[in-house]
Amino acid sequence: MRNKKGFTLIELVLVISIIALLIMAVGLASGVRENAKIHSAAESVKSLRTAAESYIASGNMTYEGIVISGLQTAGYLPESFSPTGSNPWGGDYTVMPNADPNKVDISLTQVSESGAVRLSALFANSATATSYSSGTWTATF
Repeated sequence: MRNKKGFTLIELVLVISIIALLIMAVGLASGVRENAKIHSAAESVKSLRTAAESYIASGNMTYEGIVISGLQTAGYLPESFSPTGSNPWGGDYTVMPNADPNKVDISLTQVSESGAVRLSALFANSATATSYSSGTWTATF
């Protein structure tokens, strides 16, 4: 018997298969994380929009003067809602009047480009407009 050194074809195929499965698992995990970020951000935008609509329903004629702290003080948002550094990408939430005072802008900072595209698609039917520039995604309602 001779001493053979090296790997058999079966061993090589097995190792390559395991590496391929690990690469796929990492890719799927990152996709799951991005989906969770999108879902979380969308739910927060919906809550901010509902709060803004409550602001108008309470007798305000326009969105002039609307800010998150005011929505919290009025009870439209929970006091525990933190607008700073709390969106899924680590950025801020802002609510402010649009150039048209009858519309409100809800913005998220530090959003990934792919996240912005997916958020825009989610709000395509309910927002007047969406935009993305320099990491900031904005929806107008």
